[in-house]
Amino acid sequence: MESTLKAFENPKSFAYHKKIHFLTKANRNKREALFCLWASIVLSLSVPLFITLGTNEMWSKIIPSILTVLSAIMSSWLQLRKPQKLWSMYRDGQRLIENEMVKHEFSIGEYNAVTNPDGLLAERVAAISLDVHKEWTSVVPAPESLPSLEK
Repeated sequence: MESTLKAFENPKSFAYHKKIHFLTKANRNKREALFCLWASIVLSLSVPLFITLGTNEMWSKIIPSILTVLSAIMSSWLQLRKPQKLWSMYRDGQRLIENEMVKHEFSIGEYNAVTNPDGLLAERVAAISLDVHKEWTSVVPAPESLPSLEK
């Protein structure tokens, strides 16, 4: 941990690194959430078309069954992994850090009143990161909430 912190030249680079970290995670979870949502919708809506327009067993039974299973997988993934919640959480962390960076850059609010604004920036960014981590741990499914394969 100590070597990781020494890699940052100053509190501004630390804040920038954390902002980019949250931005990257937010964007990835946004793409995942939107892909799963749209895939689930398209797969679900295409099933009746194959059933009614299918001319043989392959097109009227097998393909709709496969599409239904895929749609269920996408829906389950959204409910279990909650990428939309993660997207929101990481975007909030990014915006909070950006807010602190602006206050620091322009000596606004508390940053104008303290003798060590760099230290205050590092402290606030570290607190935001810790808060996001605590919120993340509440989103991760607990092992006891998952269905057991052993019965």
